[in-house]
Amino acid sequence: MRIEDKKIMFLRKAHKVRLLDLAEAIGVSASFVYSVENRKSQYSDKMLERAKDFFNIKDMPLSQFEYDTAKIRLYVMLDYIRDSRFDEARAIIKEMTNIVNLDPCDNELPMLYRLFEVAFLLAIRDIDTAEEKLNYLHSRLDDMNDEHRCYFYSNMGQLNIFRVHYMDALGFYKQALELSKNIADFLLYEITRLHHLVGMCYSYLELPNIAIYYMQKNRELYNVRNRDRFRLSSDLLLALNFIKVNNLSDAENFLNDCLVRAMSIQDNNHTGVARHYLGYLNMKTENWQIAIEHFDKALECHEKGSTSYLAVLHRKILCLTKSRKFSNAKKLLEETRPLHCDDGIFSIYFEALGHYITISSRISIYNDESAEYIETVAIPYFKKACSYFLAVDYCMLLESYFEIKNNKKALLMSQAIREIYERCLFYQ
Repeated sequence: MRIEDKKIMFLRKAHKVRLLDLAEAIGVSASFVYSVENRKSQYSDKMLERAKDFFNIKDMPLSQFEYDTAKIRLYVMLDYIRDSRFDEARAIIKEMTNIVNLDPCDNELPMLYRLFEVAFLLAIRDIDTAEEKLNYLHSRLDDMNDEHRCYFYSNMGQLNIFRVHYMDALGFYKQALELSKNIADFLLYEITRLHHLVGMCYSYLELPNIAIYYMQKNRELYNVRNRDRFRLSSDLLLALNFIKVNNLSDAENFLNDCLVRAMSIQDNNHTGVARHYLGYLNMKTENWQIAIEHFDKALECHEKGSTSYLAVLHRKILCLTKSRKFSNAKKLLEETRPLHCDDGIFSIYFEALGHYITISSRISIYNDESAEYIETVAIPYFKKACSYFLAVDYCMLLESYFEIKNNKKALLMSQAIREIYERCLFYQ
């Protein structure tokens, strides 16, 4: 029996359609449908088109040729999603909506469509709808092959990144990466993307040495043109982790190269990220004025009040404080308060900055209220949010503060600093 005839039979039986009803829909006798299903006849192209209308699968693949074409079309849709070409991806999603109606006779393509649709929803930040669809797909795990599961776990990883559940995201990405090893002809881009995402999770968890391993592995696998945005994003993340392990020379080389590449393709977001990280690097070397200049240029690249903007703003104020420009730091903190005071992520970061400025500017004076806030609120919050290196900054401030006050808590801060470094730099 031809594959298209077999699929119509599967659809008829799955939907419990009588032979007579299908026969009437496609303009033949019930005996002809019976003969097709017993391999004695074949549906004509006209009959197949009518059958497609009947089962609401118009323009969907039945023959092997149509199947092969549709599968490539789905991968084109995925390419558009990965390249952030959302209008083109949306057009294919709309075009192929009815492919899910092939479920009873074709498990592969409808499942791929559903998984890529979720990837699209995550890419456009429609997180609640994506989660709803992933809950359904979880109930279909037994129906998936390794490739399906790989995309499912990748989507779950992305969902958990958005939910700020980095350890859960890491687990899903690692499952996807492991499955990818078993899939013949799996897209190289997707393999390298998974290495990048695993590295990204380790970076978010502030485990920089492991992050560097995965980002360098990604570079080895994905040898593409320098102006590729994915490679640019990956190199920026690698540079950030070089800064965290104090490999400042390699970090600077990467960041200068990334800045040129980002500006050459007029990518404001990546330009802002490169400027931000160059500012961070110059903070580490105490080149305060150069750091501020980079932060100012980074702020120009990001939308005011966005997460990226607030991250740069926070580091600029911290930089001003460390360079002992306390009045400038305090003024900027107050001027920007409407941007961050009610922010769900950054409000405590900026509140802590106020106390950091207070203690730094008057470290020889008793500021027990600020010290208590930093010790009992800020540092535990930073650790919970995986901002461990920032927590070290605050621990070092309190260590100096308590030493001047001859307070035994200075030893506790010293121990806390050591434990954080052991956790971040020697994690196994």
